[in-house]
Amino acid sequence: MSRFILTLFASILLLATFSASAAGSSPASANEALRLFARCDASLFYALKENPNLFGTAVEVKNRGKAATIAVGNPLSEKGRDQVFREPLDVDGLRLIAWRDEVSYDTKLGGFLFWGFKAEGDLKTVAKKINAVLPASGKLVDAGDVWARAEIRMIGDPVDSWRPSRAAGGTATSKGSVERVLLLESEAAGQTSVFCTLQGSITPPLLQALRPDLTSAEYPE
Repeated sequence: MSRFILTLFASILLLATFSASAAGSSPASANEALRLFARCDASLFYALKENPNLFGTAVEVKNRGKAATIAVGNPLSEKGRDQVFREPLDVDGLRLIAWRDEVSYDTKLGGFLFWGFKAEGDLKTVAKKINAVLPASGKLVDAGDVWARAEIRMIGDPVDSWRPSRAAGGTATSKGSVERVLLLESEAAGQTSVFCTLQGSITPPLLQALRPDLTSAEYPE
């Protein structure tokens, strides 16, 4: 009997260890999810697929194939691009109140994607809180009216190849290139937008790599 009990105990312990290991393979907190978002790539969308409650139950998440996203009505429509959270999300003192996802295309200027949060607080305060969760190589830089981390790639570069850029958003991207910016700017009084932007000569393979949550209907024609 004692041998059976010991064997059963060992099996339970092994199962618990395995479960803990599996759980640790994906982000388990809003803090980690915010860090993934700030990469401005597919990381957050895959993490939301594994755990739709990363930001808590006040956020509506929608599955999109192998990925998931914070749901909005329609990123292609001006009136359908926002989700206002049922209650603010407190991420280490940073209060997030809404999500915006905007997708648009222009035959001359190229594509423009804009996704991220609206946060309570002034620009400098929010920037400090965001920088606190970012690695040294990915921190935002004060650019006057905005805080930004800008990168650029050229058509033909490997999909995961980006180099630093001085752009801070708000200007047209030269043809044949794509800019990716983590951008903070003042919204309404006491509010700051915390957005990733992707603009320029955006191709379907690049979107598949960075925004796996988008459907083919949301790709450039």
